[in-house]
Amino acid sequence: MLIRYLPSGIPMVSVSELHQRAEILRGKTVFLGVTALSAAHDRLVNPYGQNVPGVAVHAHAFETMARGRFLTPARDVTVLALCALFAAGAGLTFMLLSGWLGYACGVIMLGVAHAVPILFFRNGVLFPFFAPVSVAWLATAGAASFQYFFVRRQLRRSESEKSRYQQAIHWAAHEMRTPLTAIQGSSEIMSRYAMSEEKRHQLSEMINSESKRLARMIQTFLDVERLTDGQMELKRESFTASEIIDVCLKRVQPIAERKKISVSLGAPVDGTLTGDRELMEYAFYNLLTNSVKYSPSGTEIRITAELHDGDVRMAVRDQGIGMDAKELKNIFKKFYRTKRAEASGEVGTGIGLSIVEQIVKHHGGRMEVISEPGKGSCFTMVFKAHASASSNAETANRRG
Repeated sequence: MLIRYLPSGIPMVSVSELHQRAEILRGKTVFLGVTALSAAHDRLVNPYGQNVPGVAVHAHAFETMARGRFLTPARDVTVLALCALFAAGAGLTFMLLSGWLGYACGVIMLGVAHAVPILFFRNGVLFPFFAPVSVAWLATAGAASFQYFFVRRQLRRSESEKSRYQQAIHWAAHEMRTPLTAIQGSSEIMSRYAMSEEKRHQLSEMINSESKRLARMIQTFLDVERLTDGQMELKRESFTASEIIDVCLKRVQPIAERKKISVSLGAPVDGTLTGDRELMEYAFYNLLTNSVKYSPSGTEIRITAELHDGDVRMAVRDQGIGMDAKELKNIFKKFYRTKRAEASGEVGTGIGLSIVEQIVKHHGGRMEVISEPGKGSCFTMVFKAHASASSNAETANRRG
């Protein structure tokens, strides 16, 4: 039986005072008993923390039965709903509030969780203490921890983005200064001095060339940002790998000849690719120009294309400065240049390979790199091959 103890207790009258207080007993149910006068622990402690002698316990039990006001256990649905409310409250608190305000609200909620069982008990309902308190503590600690680590992650991301944009601005300021200086100097010479038509034509060509170079730098900068943010839309067109290789080979041949570097092509493979042809040409041409840039005179660059297990593998192998294992892990990071590349004296921005990797990934491919210091590198673009229209037609004819 769940006895409902009265907070005020049961009135008690000593036998020695009975003749003086007889009136308060009239019409009442009276329990007679002897209470111990010693300090022995022979008394019960009620939920209010009061010491209750045995005779008073019987009186409380009688009062509970006479009034029909028994303590009732809280329903499981109520307990579950309140626990869910505490969990949701902790999550919303640290989702909407931060800093000392969030932690203050969390402490208030923990206080409420401790007070809820007491409030229910005062209204005759036995509410379990462990369930709401444990849920409130766990939910608050979990939400606070998540917010802490989430804020730290956001801070690191913000610092990383800030660093990236600082590098981008530094690159723009450094790399664009050269063509701008050439354009400005040439235009001032043309405006200040009288010169022959041939000299004026040379300066005009220099201005045109440096303007195009500046435009390419700006476009490269925009491409890397758009690819990083996923804002560049790729075209979906079919073309063969040999077409990309032929176009890029013709463009890089004059550059290689000036350094007396031979560029050879293995047997072409008629593998068909689907995607943005211009971007694919840019990626493969970037690999070729890098090989020419970082290869010494008199060496050879070999281009191969293979169709293997349904993949088209387009590779550029050189005999250049090469890289070690540590450098290979970072070569696709924006603005990263190896120490050997910087020591070579070749001008570079460190974003070309980053764009190449982004282009390859956006086409569902991957990059493979093999390199050894002093012995050269091999960059391979790997894509899924798609059946060409001619091969589809042949297949249909054979089935027919």
